[in-house]
Amino acid sequence: MKLNNVTIYDTFAEAWDLQVMRVVLTAVTSELALGGAEQFAGAAGSSMIGSRINAGIERVALPHETPDGRPGVFISLAMVPTARAEMLKELELRVALASLIPTLAVFDAAVPGVPVDAANIHEMYRMSEERWKGYDTERTLGRRALCVVPATTGEFVYEKQYQLSTSGTDGHFVCFAENALAAVAAVAAAKKAIEAVDGVAPMGFGLEQVFREYDYIPALRGKIADSKVADGVHSILNLLMFGASPELMRRAMSLSLCAAAQLPGVLYLGAMNFGGQFGRHKYDLHELLGNTNANRK
Repeated sequence: MKLNNVTIYDTFAEAWDLQVMRVVLTAVTSELALGGAEQFAGAAGSSMIGSRINAGIERVALPHETPDGRPGVFISLAMVPTARAEMLKELELRVALASLIPTLAVFDAAVPGVPVDAANIHEMYRMSEERWKGYDTERTLGRRALCVVPATTGEFVYEKQYQLSTSGTDGHFVCFAENALAAVAAVAAAKKAIEAVDGVAPMGFGLEQVFREYDYIPALRGKIADSKVADGVHSILNLLMFGASPELMRRAMSLSLCAAAQLPGVLYLGAMNFGGQFGRHKYDLHELLGNTNANRK
């Protein structure tokens, strides 16, 4: 299959199960909200190589989309189902760290229509006693129970209870390009495209260069057996992402592949798989693109 003269490999992206939480951070200005979001997501690009959680910034939230009517930013966090306790504790830590950003507030922002479990991190980790020494108070905003902490610029506010999607999954594709500039531009465009799908976020920065997959490293072509680097390819880059459900991931992957194929210098788009040993989900690239109205040549 070709899309805008880019060859789409007949392959699939293998993906594992995740539990996903989605929050929105708000502040008096969009700059403060974004700064808080960058700290909140932090060093969370890949738990596979040591980060304590997978996380990524989805997109800016407009005031009409936030519980308190202020500018905001959507963030998603994820871990494998067996690490739920570790993920919730990491969420509690990041909520506490968010208190350092003036005027910041943290709210649950789970997408509707996916199976969820609820967790009250305020009660689970005794945050009133352990974090705030009893100086916090409670406020409600609609049906949301909030913790209000006095701070030097006024107050820090966060929601006590968060939803965990129990049907989350990761996803990715691989861009094979003539040079690094083309690869970065294509995958950056793909990352921008997934902002259209609420509940899907890049994993960390999203644009991922991978050392441990030697068969995808152009400089090692000819030095290892079974290199996957075709002639003319001098740069390979992944877009790594995750979402609250397989349906959302399929939609995001389709949009991201279409976006990447529009950039000059892109030769092939593919995906990594490991014979089913990595995860139970399989996102077939031809099937994903067959469900779009993209112009295929």
